[in-house]
Amino acid sequence: MRKFGKSQIIMTSLFAVAFLGTLPAIAQQLGEVLGTGDLGQIKNDFDSYAANLRDYLTNYNNSVKTFQPLEVQIQLGITDSSGSLDLPNPVSAPESIRNQIVQYSISDKFETNPAIYGSIVSNEVNRYIIRGSADTLLGADGQVRLKNKLEATQNIVRNADKSFQEAQRKNADIQRFNIPTLQGNDVTNSQVRAIQGLAELQLQSIEIQKDQSKIMAEMLGRTIQSQNDLQYTNLNLANISQQNEDSNRARRVEAAAEVARLLRVTSQTDLFRKSSAAPSLESPPPDLENNPPDSENSPPPVLEPGQ
Repeated sequence: MRKFGKSQIIMTSLFAVAFLGTLPAIAQQLGEVLGTGDLGQIKNDFDSYAANLRDYLTNYNNSVKTFQPLEVQIQLGITDSSGSLDLPNPVSAPESIRNQIVQYSISDKFETNPAIYGSIVSNEVNRYIIRGSADTLLGADGQVRLKNKLEATQNIVRNADKSFQEAQRKNADIQRFNIPTLQGNDVTNSQVRAIQGLAELQLQSIEIQKDQSKIMAEMLGRTIQSQNDLQYTNLNLANISQQNEDSNRARRVEAAAEVARLLRVTSQTDLFRKSSAAPSLESPPPDLENNPPDSENSPPPVLEPGQ
């Protein structure tokens, strides 16, 4: 049985310890991809998103452009319906605003029915929230957050590759450790082979983790892209909803104008008929000398006494 000197075993052990020391670094990087490291500050990211969305929804200029003259009521309704995450409730916020419009009989110059007007405004609130969410994710601040996340993910994958290459070099050093036997040592060849086998297994484990980090990074990138595509889809749906509502409003206005025109024409026609049927008080009496009455239809003449 082959034996190795103590100095050789110490060197082998140092190689093994150094090799195994790369595992915590790989595990930390994978943990970041999994959401337990610096990259995975989920609450901080969500708090930043919620703050940007709240700033957009409560911005006075945004409210004025969309809801004038109801911008104050809209902002109060959105703020009052926000929960513990400072996000507006997309169900209660439009409902409360619609109830206020109906309760106080609020209308505008195009829609005089408060019930219909309340429904229109509540739908616009939902579209307002959708546009705010899209602006928060794809706006300037949102793109900075996505850029930082993608760059951090890329760095994790790059560091995982470097750590694996370092582990490969250390494993090669351990596998090459085969110095001639020194006398007077009781360390067997099988013990050295066990250390070498353990190093080989750990290298395989690191390689698997490296590949997993790449797969998870790819999944994160695809998830971000899908989220962006979803925001564009929501914007398109909001625009379609707005176009349908504008078309419905135009039809209602046109129908109301047509009814008013018909009423005006009907009133003028009735007035004309009444005026043409009434006798004229200024017409002169008939001229009996020039236009004697018809003998057949006229009454008999009155006779004087003695005729």
